[in-house]
Amino acid sequence: MTDFDVANPPGTLTARLTTNTIVQAVGGALTAVLGFFTFVAITRGLGPEAFGDFTAAMAFLFIPVAVADVGLSAAVLREISIDPSRTETAVRASIPFRVLISAGVLAAAVGVGVAMPFDERTTTAVLIGSLGSFLTVMTLALTPVLQAQLRMQWAIGGHIAGRIVTLGATLIALGADLGFKGVVVAYVVGLAVAFAIHAIGVARVISLKPVMDTSYWRSLFVGSLVLGLAIAISQVYFRVDALLIALIRSPEEVGLYGAAYKFIELAQFFAAAVAVSMFPALANFIASGDERAGELVQKAFDVLMAGAVFTAIVMLAFPEEIITFTAGSEFRDAAPALQLLAPWALFGFAGSMLWRVLLASSRDNALLASAAGVLAANVALNLALVPRYGFKAAAVVSVVSEAAVLVPVAVLIHRDGLLPGLRYLPTIVAAGAALAAIFWLVPGPAAVVAAVGTAVYAALLLAAPGAVREAAASVLPRRVRLLGSRS
Repeated sequence: MTDFDVANPPGTLTARLTTNTIVQAVGGALTAVLGFFTFVAITRGLGPEAFGDFTAAMAFLFIPVAVADVGLSAAVLREISIDPSRTETAVRASIPFRVLISAGVLAAAVGVGVAMPFDERTTTAVLIGSLGSFLTVMTLALTPVLQAQLRMQWAIGGHIAGRIVTLGATLIALGADLGFKGVVVAYVVGLAVAFAIHAIGVARVISLKPVMDTSYWRSLFVGSLVLGLAIAISQVYFRVDALLIALIRSPEEVGLYGAAYKFIELAQFFAAAVAVSMFPALANFIASGDERAGELVQKAFDVLMAGAVFTAIVMLAFPEEIITFTAGSEFRDAAPALQLLAPWALFGFAGSMLWRVLLASSRDNALLASAAGVLAANVALNLALVPRYGFKAAAVVSVVSEAAVLVPVAVLIHRDGLLPGLRYLPTIVAAGAALAAIFWLVPGPAAVVAAVGTAVYAALLLAAPGAVREAAASVLPRRVRLLGSRS
């Protein structure tokens, strides 16, 4: 019997997934807050131009991380979700393979980075940050165990500790006038801490002693190659806009765009918390033909759409306040880009979930085809529009790309009978309308109005029948009963 056996009571899995999602959401929120303060420190300490160089380097290094992973993390997660007994064997055999691939890809990336027409600061950040990229790939190699076992508290703990160290080291570097290099070193040190805690968490579940199994390496590589290309391409188009701005426009524009795009990255914590929590169960359900797969997809979609509508409205209502409060008045010109990026939440949140449905269904060729098509369109549009219209055009292209990739993905999922319906959408729209009315009509300080609107939005969704209420009910009654039994 697996963790997802149909013999389990229907509410048990919902409660476990909801609890795991809440752990990730709360942990993700803390991680986002720490990342937010680090972002504030860096933008205010470096200014738009130097922050632009930092952003360009991080965007460049993100690409070899995606390539070095080669879909192996997703392939291992899918394997051990379907057959949990394979966990230790698969992970121990994959670790040395991951080390070899990562070292080779990142060494090549450093060579390319040095040859690129970056300025000196960006090149320096690529050289120093490449070590952090290697640590990131190795952290990804360990994460599938924590995901499949629903032990994401270790992953969240690692990320939180890493962000705390990064923030502290960044403040020390800026306070000691260590400048740009000190900020990049702080980023690497934080990633090292995150990797160490992931390793400790996984070691409590399985042995991490490497196994040299070349036959498994070959089968894993062949089995993950198409998936790896799909994931790598999807990640590249997620970051390529900042890289193209760095090559075509000025570092200051990269900094402005990076300041706006930061809030898309923060919003993804929520989407990832829901999508990652559902994946192990979903992969198991689809592999075994369990009818609960469709129900699970629908609930995840509904919750994500509730989060997406809230995120989009906040970005539309308070762009200047968000940018100036976080990055400072020097970044005020980034506010229009934040508004232009707002619709991304609707498409990006849905895409985060639908991609994992295809992944769980082993539709790797479809993922590759859709990702390659969208990347080509993204690059073409950016090359055509960014030289003339700058980073605002990149924001629009980002939204269009995310929307475009949903079309073929939705078609394929519909054929499999797993495309979620829109019956919960009217409830979300009604709550969103109330939220928008409060944001735009109620006078007062932005922070107070935002807090009131958020409370009303949450209350309306919790009061109405649907996925948000059901998810809350699957966890909250247990807590209430425990409190009641003590009184």
